[in-house]
Amino acid sequence: MFGSLTSSFQSFFSSHSNPASFRHEISHLSLFFVYLGIAAFCANYIATVGFIYTGEHISQKLRQKYLAAILNQNVAFFDKLGAGEITNRITGDMATIQDGISHKLGLAVTGFSMFFGALIVGFIKNWKLTLIMLTAILTMVVSMSAFSKLMVRFKQKSGESSGTSATIAEEVFSSIRNATALGTQERLAKEYDGYLSQAETWGFRMRVVTGMMLGTMLGIIFCGYGLSFWEGSRLLVKGEMSVGQIITVLLATMMGSTALGQIAPHFQAFAAASATAGPIFSVIDRPSTDEHTDGIVLDQVRGEIELKGIKHVYPSRPEVVVMHDVDLTIPAGKVTALVGASGSGKSTVVGLVERFYTPIRGQVLLDGHDIQTLDLKWLRRQMALVSQEPVLFGTTIFANIAHGLIGSKFSDATGAEKMDLVVSAAKMANAHSFITSLPEGYDTNVGERGFLL
Repeated sequence: MFGSLTSSFQSFFSSHSNPASFRHEISHLSLFFVYLGIAAFCANYIATVGFIYTGEHISQKLRQKYLAAILNQNVAFFDKLGAGEITNRITGDMATIQDGISHKLGLAVTGFSMFFGALIVGFIKNWKLTLIMLTAILTMVVSMSAFSKLMVRFKQKSGESSGTSATIAEEVFSSIRNATALGTQERLAKEYDGYLSQAETWGFRMRVVTGMMLGTMLGIIFCGYGLSFWEGSRLLVKGEMSVGQIITVLLATMMGSTALGQIAPHFQAFAAASATAGPIFSVIDRPSTDEHTDGIVLDQVRGEIELKGIKHVYPSRPEVVVMHDVDLTIPAGKVTALVGASGSGKSTVVGLVERFYTPIRGQVLLDGHDIQTLDLKWLRRQMALVSQEPVLFGTTIFANIAHGLIGSKFSDATGAEKMDLVVSAAKMANAHSFITSLPEGYDTNVGERGFLL
């Protein structure tokens, strides 16, 4: 349309055509701009709303699937993963992914559509000048690809450092009393600042690369402008193109290259989303080795436990062999005590029996049956574990004890029935008198990990 307008003006001033027909032609072409503006408004509105809604919906589903995948992992998975890192993934990284797949993706689609539409118009008007202009565009694409790889790499490094710092903060605040008692606040703060500094360094490098990419894009665009004017003037002198065709090709390639250049700032969001999505999808796609709901369920349990030729290492310390060719028999109906120095494998035996870990070699037998073949949920319901440091949730004493009813036949019992069961369990544990001496009794809120007791 710009080319047609230019040709109309040139024809009017060179041949002194009828002003009425000139005004009619200009009005007719101007209406096309009005229609184009209305269509562009409607299309951009629909695209923006659609991409924002889609980004919100996808990020919400990703949060749900990621949390579900985390909860379905075996205990060994968490030996190398801190609680702060999980929180950072769900909040910060999911927001980064949402930023890369919502309205910025819509703007990128719009820019690419303008770019390819401009190329089609340019090739229709004059393929020779358009092909010459493609050299600048190809240079732009190659440079954007190179810079994007660096941005993804630096974003991944920054995310790793941020996740480690979040883990440190989570661990410190969850055990703030111990940190205060031991006077380690300054040392822990320096360690936290160290990881933040690493994240800042990688983030600064990513910003530098982003600035270099934008500068390169603009430089290539203006060089393309100069090339187009120079080559267009030569073709005009040779008589191979008219002024209207030159203007059409120049504006088409300029608008296409400008649209491609406007996409460049969004590549930082795309690179960041791509870098942060990798670890999240690796967890979602990671199979859980503990999901054996179709295993064997024994009709009767005597309780005889046997370890045969057990060799075991922890995933977090694969170079340290914790147990090597261990044979152990724990008879049913008797009290068995495991005594040894710290790190000798006492807790490891419990972890293997609970199927928190899978041994590298050997078998763990329950009444002669390999526990790997048993239904996992059923197996753990046959056991009761009181660890050295029991975990209390940030709720009432009643709710903490009532958690033990989950999965049992009393899980759907009434409140009064649950209270009777909770009181009975507290009496068996010699805790009833202590609980009732509290001002609020069983309704006492214990706080996170029992810090309020």
